[in-house]
Amino acid sequence: MKIAVKDANVFIDMESMGILDLWFQLGYETLTSDFVVTELEKGDHQQALSHVRAGQVGAISISGEQLPELYALFAEIEPAGASLEDASVLHIALAHDALLLTGDKALRTQSEVRMVECHGTFWILEQLVDEGLLLPQIAADKLVYLLGLTGRRKRFLPRALAESYIQKWRK
Repeated sequence: MKIAVKDANVFIDMESMGILDLWFQLGYETLTSDFVVTELEKGDHQQALSHVRAGQVGAISISGEQLPELYALFAEIEPAGASLEDASVLHIALAHDALLLTGDKALRTQSEVRMVECHGTFWILEQLVDEGLLLPQIAADKLVYLLGLTGRRKRFLPRALAESYIQKWRK
């Protein structure tokens, strides 16, 4: 089974679009870190948290023995703008030879440097469309909705790339 490690922003994007349930039909073992779970709790992302509580998402706790490794990785990637939460999911992806799912540019860059395959929300939508789990028009509508969120719910996706997917899926 393929393993995917998710960062908080991907959970939040999928939750915002109402498609988190569809992800689990793609056949990935899904992991995240306890640091990300704490982020989701602080943001009151109940739908994402329900998948953790149901065991569909494995919340990996970084053990005391692994903390020095995690903090060393964080020290390496923090100057590029990555957070401790980012370091935690990168640490898990490296340990499990897993795909990393994030929309965070700094984390994506640091993942590529370490040869960790990394994708984001657009890739997930593409997988759902390609597998016939989401109609292209609906995927386009979901992206339009995501781009339109404001205030606390605002999502930070590259607008030009999002619009290219919207156009592609509306053809």
